Amino acid sequence: MKIQLYTISKPLPPTKLEAHYHKLCRSFGVEIIMQYIFPSVVAKAQKQGPQAAQESYTKALLPLLLPSKQANIALHPAGQKVDSREFARLFEDKVQLAFFIGGAFGFESRFLEKTTPISLSPLTFSHSIVGVIVLEQIYRACSLLANHPYHK
Repeated sequence: MKIQLYTISKPLPPTKLEAHYHKLCRSFGVEIIMQYIFPSVVAKAQKQGPQAAQESYTKALLPLLLPSKQANIALHPAGQKVDSREFARLFEDKVQLAFFIGGAFGFESRFLEKTTPISLSPLTFSHSIVGVIVLEQIYRACSLLANHPYHK
């Protein structure tokens, strides 16, 4: 399985924890590619306000969507609350998934309509923390689907 993790932020150096989860996921045949999206148009739009910022996120991310809505997961505070087992079900019968982490102002509705929005938590996290949380949950999902005892 190939998983793309797109985030609206400036590139950050990978942490040891991220590298650890990448390695663990590879043991289940899952390749994760993290891509940081922060063109100058996004930086300018964020200074103009929430609506301009959200529109710039949509413009940057729409071309990256996979053909199936169910294969595109937007991480959004108003998304469906899922536990680890429900998160793992998102992976069933998929060969490719794309996760999208929005910018400071979140996603506009026309982007969310083309995805399956889920919420990791009602709390606000930095992009670097969200990345690690998603990597850990991907590994946990792989463990669940393989009946590995890690998920307990």
